[in-house]
Amino acid sequence: MAFFLKGKRGGAIPAAIFFVIFLTLFSLLGGLYEAVGTGNPVNKVTGALISSNNFKVDAGKYFVSKALETAKGDERKLLLQKGPQISAAVSQILSNPILHTQLDQISNTAYTYYTSNSKVEQSINIKPLLQLALLGLESVDPQFVQLKKELDKIKPIKLQPQTKGPNAAQVKSDFTLVFALLLLFSLLSLALYLLFAKSRKGALRVVGITLLSDGLFLIVLNLVAGAIIKHQAATASESLAREAIPIAAHPLTAPIFTLGFVEFIIGFILLALTFLKRVNVDSQG
Repeated sequence: MAFFLKGKRGGAIPAAIFFVIFLTLFSLLGGLYEAVGTGNPVNKVTGALISSNNFKVDAGKYFVSKALETAKGDERKLLLQKGPQISAAVSQILSNPILHTQLDQISNTAYTYYTSNSKVEQSINIKPLLQLALLGLESVDPQFVQLKKELDKIKPIKLQPQTKGPNAAQVKSDFTLVFALLLLFSLLSLALYLLFAKSRKGALRVVGITLLSDGLFLIVLNLVAGAIIKHQAATASESLAREAIPIAAHPLTAPIFTLGFVEFIIGFILLALTFLKRVNVDSQG
């Protein structure tokens, strides 16, 4: 510790201020980066949705109710007679792990294409996904086999290069750069503060209070975001949307709470250490 704790107030105060600023910005961006900057956020959302039994049950009921709005003749008669079985079949289809894999593959293909700024032509084929769904419906009633004619008309979807709006690849690159720079500046400003701080106890207290405050702020921010999301879900006109919105949002907001909780705990521990006898009280100033 001979290299640190020089006791120079003129250097400690600016370094502490910069540390608070950079760490706060890093904390705010860190939760968001964990949610959308690492991995495919679409897979996180779809994974959360199809892992929810309530969503799958509601999705089955929603499918039948929406189909009935436009169905006529034999189609309507089938939906009325076997509505509960069709609803259960849709829920079962959503529980199929093969469906999960195919959804992830489709999503990853599109995500990689747009975030890597690829110039190679790419397309996604949704026909296997629909064929899997059709097999589940055919198990309820053979009449659904007639839909195979419509499936044969479906062609792979060619992904088109971005021509409007922000470039996804550049946004991701800039996002990662800002995240890395904020982490670096936070560590550098912390090192500078420790260099100029007067005492170990004072340094622990400043760092602890900063982490504890940032952590508490992120926790409150997550709670506020959760309340807003629930309010938006409650006002949605579609019943499935009311069920899906909070579930879909959870994997995107949970990292904010996690980071806040970790910072709060670390800050609390560091602050508590300043009150222990083994901290050299005589060295404070």
